[in-house]
Amino acid sequence: MRFSFGFEALLNWKRNLEELSQIRLAKKMKQLKLQEEEIQRVKDQRFSKGRELIEKLTQEMKTSEYQVYKQYEEDSYNELLRKEEEKRQTVREVEAEQKELIALMKERKMLEKLKEKQFKKFKHQIEKLEQKTSDERVIVRYQSTPKEELS
Repeated sequence: MRFSFGFEALLNWKRNLEELSQIRLAKKMKQLKLQEEEIQRVKDQRFSKGRELIEKLTQEMKTSEYQVYKQYEEDSYNELLRKEEEKRQTVREVEAEQKELIALMKERKMLEKLKEKQFKKFKHQIEKLEQKTSDERVIVRYQSTPKEELS
């Protein structure tokens, strides 16, 4: 007699979904890290250009050059806002993926516990069947031995 779990295909499917979710989460986390690095790079550039502008303001500076700096400042600020919004969106996606992964893990664990419970029940039935077979052999031996040997 062999143990078979009726929901084995479902359990394997849940395991695969969980693995895919872990992969997606890892990709999103990597994307988030890259976005944070890019935001920091833009901030560093803005700071550097700001210091450069302050240094040039202490010297003589043409209005057209000043306008270029101001335009850069405005453009980089808008870029920074856009990148921060993209980061917030990625954070929301990471949180959603984490919730999905947790749900998949709970479903998989529930199926594994069900499988374990059914396996224990199966083992118990096998032990009972073996005990019954053993008892029947003893009874058959007892009945087949001559009565004189018992006295």
